[in-house]
Amino acid sequence: MTQTQQDLLKKAYADFNARDIDAVLAVMHPDVEWANGMEGGHVHGHEAVRDYWTRQWNL
Repeated sequence: MTQTQQDLLKKAYADFNARDIDAVLAVMHPDVEWANGMEGGHVHGHEAVRDYWTRQWNL
């Protein structure tokens, strides 16, 4: 893994931990598949991931 890739991942994790949804989604593929740890299965796409994280972080 290159330093650039490492830096991108570190920033993505920092943005996720800061709950900066827009910044994290900006580096994800539009058809991202994200595990749904609350209900099982997966969510697909930016808007579904945004909705999932919003619900998860409001618990």
